[in-house]
Amino acid sequence: MKLRVTLAALATASLCFGATAATFEAQRPYQIYLINGEKTANTITKDIHQVTLNEGKNQVAIGYTHDYSNRSEVRVLNGNPVIIELDNVPADAELTIDFKKPLNYQLARQFLREQDSRLTVIDKRTGQAVDAELSIIPMPAGLDTTGGIQAHLKENRQAFNGRTEAAVAAAKEKFGETVVDADAMEMLQHWWNAADADTRRAFQIWMIQQQ
Repeated sequence: MKLRVTLAALATASLCFGATAATFEAQRPYQIYLINGEKTANTITKDIHQVTLNEGKNQVAIGYTHDYSNRSEVRVLNGNPVIIELDNVPADAELTIDFKKPLNYQLARQFLREQDSRLTVIDKRTGQAVDAELSIIPMPAGLDTTGGIQAHLKENRQAFNGRTEAAVAAAKEKFGETVVDADAMEMLQHWWNAADADTRRAFQIWMIQQQ
């Protein structure tokens, strides 16, 4: 019996160590700014090119930077950030972006204007394209590019919320079309129901003051 238990434990341990998380890679000249709303370790001196994904829904923000300078002219191209929405990532996916690298400065400028149609997300295990929604947002002003991307996504209600399509459908059925506020509404209802009369009154006064 003891031997059987030991073998079972070893088998379980080997499965755990053998399991691999899904990954996303953005090869140079792209770098990864955000993964699911959180900043990567990307800095002005260190580019991040690979991150771990969740199984299911994910959002990745990437950006293109390349130095095309020559002896007579400084030509550094920074493309507008690309937001990649992935709704159904398998637990062992190895995703990457596939694109034809521009050969020179002029071709790169044209490429950057059409990033959302030039980039494809593929799974390296199969070489096949996966479902992904790509959109381009304006390059944020200032030095904090990543923080600017976060602010833009929040202001335009594009910030990562982690909800799957099934969760969105359920939220629509329960709360109507304002699904972006479904989670917040549910939380407010929970705390309202749990609050005493004095707390509810104080909250009502605060709400009136905000109008």
